[in-house]
Amino acid sequence: MVRQQNCQAFSHLTMRIATFNLENLFRRAKVLNLRDSEKTTKLLDKIRQLASLLDEPAYTAPLRAEVFNLSAELREYIDIRKDFGTLGSWRKDTHTERTGFRVSRQAKGRSSWSGQIVFRFEDFSDQQRMNTALVVNSVNADIFCAIEVEGMEALRVFNRSVAATSYSEYIAIDSPNDPRGIDIGCLTRYHISSLITHVFDFVPGTKRRIFSRDCLELAIDRDEDTRIHVLCNHFKSQMGAADESAAKRLEQARAVAAILDRYDLTKQYVVVMGDLNEDISSTFGSLHPLLQKNGLYPVVDPALPMNQRYTHYYEDAGAGRPKLTQLDYIFVSEALRHRITGYGFERRGIHGIDAVAAREGAEPITPFPTVTGPDLSASDHAALWVDLDL
Repeated sequence: MVRQQNCQAFSHLTMRIATFNLENLFRRAKVLNLRDSEKTTKLLDKIRQLASLLDEPAYTAPLRAEVFNLSAELREYIDIRKDFGTLGSWRKDTHTERTGFRVSRQAKGRSSWSGQIVFRFEDFSDQQRMNTALVVNSVNADIFCAIEVEGMEALRVFNRSVAATSYSEYIAIDSPNDPRGIDIGCLTRYHISSLITHVFDFVPGTKRRIFSRDCLELAIDRDEDTRIHVLCNHFKSQMGAADESAAKRLEQARAVAAILDRYDLTKQYVVVMGDLNEDISSTFGSLHPLLQKNGLYPVVDPALPMNQRYTHYYEDAGAGRPKLTQLDYIFVSEALRHRITGYGFERRGIHGIDAVAAREGAEPITPFPTVTGPDLSASDHAALWVDLDL
């Protein structure tokens, strides 16, 4: 059993690897920044409906009316960008006083214009950004998998001006699979010697892309004798129909397991980590392809009670109170398994976690003093890290 440790200084022979869903660095799509997750789910479903209507080859009168009504509900959260061609504009209905997107009569169908629905963003406060930095600096990892970042520029500015110790190398792929600015990045004190993106991997026999964002695959060299292969992931969220979301995560877990077939897990240093968006105990079993992969081991023992291994809490409508869950994971190859010297969580960036932890019988925890409200949370996820004796 690996011993859990607190965040603390460690010897120069130890490499610390961590994953953290930052929930963006500087700004976030407004629809994703709501405290009410059910409302977010409903709004995202309506956005998908609107996108489907705008993709129709022929715009009928009923369709135009439906576009107006849907867009009126979504105006606070989205805009419709037209690059060229004819579509329409936002207009106020003089009878209902509602403002929605009015498709013009000249727009006959999807072929009449080029563009897309875009999300409206809201900026974070300086304090919220600094609270995110508190988590990153506290963990002090040598390799840091950063989930939900806006892109390379945001990562560059954060690394240069906010993080206490800048990372020498970093990368983020602007994934075309998700337009909401929640990409996957990686920061490291070592050299990134190679990079493979899986944003264009398809489910065999279909035109559906496997990964909701990416499986960012990196080879990182600490020195000429030590190479770590890192796979950073952000699986499908739990929004939408539960069974469909779980099926998507299962596809993604199978795809990651297939990528691992290229490695000799008994000899090569391989780490799979990220926000996998499902607890290991879920009846859906979407993470089984990773749990059952020969030569791959979870750093945190799945048999531990939830109040010891949690990385997130959510509002359980059925129970009428928040509940703890684990969504974030680090898996290591057989070659690294016996080099683990400890692991831990940084949960102090989560607002309200003290009350939830106390009620669930978890170890007492006090958020950072500057995490004084939901709008100042570093994230609603904890960071998870592992120390390796290399």
